[in-house]
Amino acid sequence: LSLEFVCARENSGFWELKANAGLNIGGSSPTSMPVEIRKVERYTPALAPHIAFEATRFLNDKWGVSAQLALDYKAFTVKDSVSNLHTEMDMGGEEYVGYFTGHNQTEVKNLYLSLPILATCQISEKWLLQGGVYLGYLLDPGFKGTASDGYIRKDTPVGEKTKVTTATFDFSSEETRLDYGLQFAASWKFSEQFSLMGQLSWGLNSLFPSDFTGIAFDMYNIYGILAVSYSLGRH
Repeated sequence: LSLEFVCARENSGFWELKANAGLNIGGSSPTSMPVEIRKVERYTPALAPHIAFEATRFLNDKWGVSAQLALDYKAFTVKDSVSNLHTEMDMGGEEYVGYFTGHNQTEVKNLYLSLPILATCQISEKWLLQGGVYLGYLLDPGFKGTASDGYIRKDTPVGEKTKVTTATFDFSSEETRLDYGLQFAASWKFSEQFSLMGQLSWGLNSLFPSDFTGIAFDMYNIYGILAVSYSLGRH
């Protein structure tokens, strides 16, 4: 028992530092398909880099607590057909608010500064698992797009009908600055200093505030990351 206690103390109380770089793939999405969206016609992930510095305080040779400071672009383009979607748009310099039926293309490019706090488990010499929460702040918002080939009804689903050939919208300034949610990751060490990491973050705060009328449903940041980690050493 004494020998086990001494070994545990020798393997405890150290820091491990890492730098991570990779790409985000995912989208800002409702958790279930709204009835207003009839068909997703095209989804295109954008170039969305992830850069992070990570510090882990290991309590022993298996368990630790990690904190990251991360910069993340969360970006994509989606085109869909919609029916009676309550929205706001600009057409020929005139603002329209109502229920749109037609085609919609949305381009999202948001830059976040995030602070994840994660429980870390070194399950083997090569594999490491992490899980916890993150808090993010939106540094540079981008949520805009076009509406086309349809019509909008003013104020109500049976209101005055206006043909929409091409219209634009930009909801960037309406986005909520605070993002928070759950984060999980797995890393595989393939050399002395390098690891391959897969990560999933699931937002719990809607992209827009509850009183925003430009989009009729809540949207959440749901993204995966594929990244390479470089160990800066243990201290």
